[in-house]
Amino acid sequence: MSLKSKFIKYKKEFKFADHTITIARRIVQIVAFVILNYVILELIFSVNLLVLDGLFKVVPFLSSPNNHLTGGAGIVEYIYYSFVEGVFPVFLIGILILILLLTNRFFCGWICPVGAIQDACHAIPTKNKKSIKQTTHKKLLKLKFVPVILVLCVLIPLFVSKTLDPEFYTNYKQSVISIAQNPLGYFSLSEFLFYTMPNIFGQVFTSGNLEPLFENGILFVLYIVYLAIIIGSVWYPRLYCKYFCPVGAIFSMGSKYSFLKLSRSPVKCVGRTECGICENACPKQIKILDEPYEFYSGNGECNFCLKCKEVCPYGAINIKFA
Repeated sequence: MSLKSKFIKYKKEFKFADHTITIARRIVQIVAFVILNYVILELIFSVNLLVLDGLFKVVPFLSSPNNHLTGGAGIVEYIYYSFVEGVFPVFLIGILILILLLTNRFFCGWICPVGAIQDACHAIPTKNKKSIKQTTHKKLLKLKFVPVILVLCVLIPLFVSKTLDPEFYTNYKQSVISIAQNPLGYFSLSEFLFYTMPNIFGQVFTSGNLEPLFENGILFVLYIVYLAIIIGSVWYPRLYCKYFCPVGAIFSMGSKYSFLKLSRSPVKCVGRTECGICENACPKQIKILDEPYEFYSGNGECNFCLKCKEVCPYGAINIKFA
């Protein structure tokens, strides 16, 4: 029996299965989306929520500093910006490590607004939800490390020259000012959805023609790429998170060392031959049954969405803190 047939059989046999985890995660995602983008509440209810401004200046996931709906940017953006200013961000790096050690990638799976948008796209009813071939999937996973390396290559000279050669620092910073002010802007789906796209559509509406779409070649390419990612998310879950998110790349390097883990019971789990449902349900295509029983993270790719735990018919998947 194929894995797909097993999954169909599972859905029929367990159609009254407990969906508490999914329901809870959706509620948390919606609440987090509204609170983190609290300007939405200000616009709807005509209230002043300036008191929230200081609470959400630094959040663990990717958030564009250009996004008018938030009060700040993601913690990784602040770390990069510290390098631009010639400061080694010991405190911010320490906070990021602490978050990963204590919560794994819970923020990615449950709170990140961009993740919630992708989940909403994937929830659109369509036939033939898909997954990418495993060999191709493994190669594409490396893509998200490219922007991390590229931006570091641009910013490290700034960090070094701030003290050693102030004149070079000033001239070089001016030449890469757009990256210096917004290091991950070009690679941020958040920036595209909440800043770039509204601005472009606003210009198109004002001018009455499509010329604003083609004025900037880089933005036009990004428009096509991100539009393809959003549409693709209807069929392929967490497409941006898996292959393009630079913050996901950084988190994946640290989350596998987290104290918060998922484990599999060797007594209850019957293996891929008899089941394999957890792997078919995983939005990150993690080969759970190839990982150690003690804990699994898919080499840091696990978003801790707990879908595997929810669909396991044998109750073999557990959360542990160790």
